[in-house]
Amino acid sequence: MSTFRKDRRRFMTALGLGAGSLFLPSRMGGRSQTKAQETEIPTRILFFLTPHGMTPPFWHMRQEAMLAADHELDLTSMAEGDFAQIFRPLYRHRQKLLLLDNLTQATSIRESGRVRDGIGHDANEHHLSQAHLMTGTWTVQRDGSTAIGGGRSLDLHIGDMVGQPGRFANRIYGFRHQHPYSFLGPNEPAPREQNPATAFADMMGYLPTDPGMDTGPTREDLLRAGRGSALDFAAAEFDHVLPRLGSEDADKLRAHQRLIRELELSFSGVGGTPSIACDPDVSLSGNEMTQFMQLATLAFSCDVTRVVTLVARGLQPADFGAPTTLNMHQDIAHNSTENAGGYDPQMAQYMADYYTAYANQFAELLDHLDAVPEGDGTVLDHTCVVWLTELSTGTHWRDRMPCVVAGGANGYFDTGRYVYYAPTNTVPFSYGRASEVGPADSHLRVSLMHAMGLTDQNSFGLEEIDIKSSGSALSLRGPLPRLTA
Repeated sequence: MSTFRKDRRRFMTALGLGAGSLFLPSRMGGRSQTKAQETEIPTRILFFLTPHGMTPPFWHMRQEAMLAADHELDLTSMAEGDFAQIFRPLYRHRQKLLLLDNLTQATSIRESGRVRDGIGHDANEHHLSQAHLMTGTWTVQRDGSTAIGGGRSLDLHIGDMVGQPGRFANRIYGFRHQHPYSFLGPNEPAPREQNPATAFADMMGYLPTDPGMDTGPTREDLLRAGRGSALDFAAAEFDHVLPRLGSEDADKLRAHQRLIRELELSFSGVGGTPSIACDPDVSLSGNEMTQFMQLATLAFSCDVTRVVTLVARGLQPADFGAPTTLNMHQDIAHNSTENAGGYDPQMAQYMADYYTAYANQFAELLDHLDAVPEGDGTVLDHTCVVWLTELSTGTHWRDRMPCVVAGGANGYFDTGRYVYYAPTNTVPFSYGRASEVGPADSHLRVSLMHAMGLTDQNSFGLEEIDIKSSGSALSLRGPLPRLTA
């Protein structure tokens, strides 16, 4: 093989274009496929983050007569009509779901109490929840400004631990909900890309290392000049490799080839799909999210990164059928929860429709991951997809939180279940009253680290918080129980 052909193949693999960038067990000759799958299919994790919080009656599937005790439901044996409205779009993925009920953002709640006692000044639940959701530690209380994340976030930490040489440790895509969720360190928001086309260029290596320099052809120019021949070479390689593959690997290679082609078309405006850059007046809200989903799938199937965070765009009333005269935050979210001031049943239904729209997006994300064959399953089977909400309700509750975990994480999670956690922990709320709540979400962070192979790590963020009313401490160490087989 000539040096040129070797360099071109390395180039394709680095960009995730060639067959060599994929895990294809049937190319391994006499090696056992089972052994190859066990040792070479990586576990990935994807965080899907949405603003505000769900409307409790429209997502609860718990047994009301058993709220004092742990219990669970078998999702695989349920009819679609038995799913709560918000979770109904996920029904087709029920065998690969864990629906978690009654978690508590304990560190955020305790910080509200600290602010009430004079440690800091910003106790706004939105700001604290956005800061704590992925860090689980005290915020940076900034003089003259709002509180912001006080430590490295879970997605970046996991990326540090599982990232591979020459690949991205993590990627953060999507939009902004007042404040970021991902942090390099205290008061250091992590870079986040909001433009799918730019994210694609970044993934393909097009972005210059120093955009301020103008010394001739840019890195993008050089890469694009070489990439055309690389794509031609990739097509020839696909044709050469396909006859040697088993049916599952051949399907995966075709899906990989098709995904790259679809992304290129969507970004170039070819084939009737509007280009992101060609018409700034065209609303591409749905297309943007779909393209980010495709990018995440491509990144995982090519092993470009093993950690992706996708921050969903904030929806407006027209996106879920509510009157456009309503304000999403003040009119709908703040009046959507029973036993809270200003409750309006119609606003509660609109809030449920708002989160049903997000559930449809999450289901589409799972569709993309589940459509790519890999080993004895799909990319989804080897991925942990975690849907986290900023708050538990639109009225700023931070206990009774929902969480959805999808995918098997290479068999780590025991899926197909709705898992309810009894309120057995005492956590002081910002107004000073102690209340019995479910387990802290800090334990879920530990479980996610364990799913990613970091089983030697038993805490993330704060290791314990004090319960002021009793003078005792609540441990935040250890994984969340009842998630694994």
